[in-house]
This record gives sequence, structure tokens and C-alpha cells, in this order.
Amino acid sequence: MKDSVVRGCLLQLLYERRSEGSIPFGHAEQAVPPPGGISRRDWLRAVAQLSEYRLIDWTPLEDKSGMGLLSGFAKINDFGVKVLEAGVAPPILISIDERRRTTVPKRKQAPIAPSTPQQQRITEALEKVITAINQADLSEKEKNAAKSSLRKLLGSKAAAKVLGAGAQSLVAKHFKE
Repeated sequence: MKDSVVRGCLLQLLYERRSEGSIPFGHAEQAVPPPGGISRRDWLRAVAQLSEYRLIDWTPLEDKSGMGLLSGFAKINDFGVKVLEAGVAPPILISIDERRRTTVPKRKQAPIAPSTPQQQRITEALEKVITAINQADLSEKEKNAAKSSLRKLLGSKAAAKVLGAGAQSLVAKHFKE
């Protein structure tokens, strides 16, 4: 099963169970098992990826077995809810099962914070930087190295704070999985 589908299943599950708060995953007691057709390894990798891209909040548990077992608690956060409810572009490819997709009346959707003029100017400037990199007289290797650095910057907490949703939209638009 594709990683994007596994991430979509996991995000939808956390969305559907968001009223329960944090849910155990991994090797924790009463951990949520992966649905049929998804291996435990892929399931836990999806947890890690959604956490890395800040679509869910993850609280790891210390592994006392010494075997490097991943365990912890996950819950969908506001950004993850906005991706599902309001169609905000996720920073990583996520395939949603449209048959299970939850439609929410407009009045109940999570509000999306509008970008400030400063955030818009910075986002537009970064668009120009990406275009310049793509058009530069450089080897593909050099272009990819520059874009990799930029992607790393856009995925940082600092970029999320400074640019808001602009950081995620740039990653989604220019840096496909």
C-alpha cells in the first residue's frame, strides 16, 4: 500500500477519534493496530511522518525494553483538521479515501488564519527564489541541493511561525514527494 494512502488512513482515523484526545500507538498498551492490509512498520512510519510535518501531535513513550520499540500517543492537531475539513494543502502527499471523507458544514470548519501582508511578501519572495533556482544555469545536482536546503528551511518550526500556512503551501506546491 502506498505511503500516502497509509498517511491518509491514519489522519482520518485520528480525525474521527479526535474527541478521545491522545490515542496509543506502537507497542504501547491498547495501541491502535493498523487496519487490514497495512503493516505495523508502515503504520508507525505514517505516525512519524505526520508528526514530522506537524499534522498530528506525538508524545513518545520511553522504550524500557532496550529494543528500540516505538510507542507513544498521537492526536490530530488544528493543522491536520484544516487539511481534512478545509482542504488546506498538506506539506506531504496524503491520499484521502473519499468514501470515508467527513464533510463538515461551513459554520463548523476550523478557521484558517489569514496570512499577514508580511507573510504574503515573504512567501512571494520565496516563490521567486524557487523560480530563480529552477532557471539558474546550474547542474541538476546543484539545483537539487539548493532546493533541498530550502525545503528543509520551509519544514522548520521557525518557517511555520514566520510564514504560517505559506510554508506548507510552498512545500506542497514545489516539493512533491
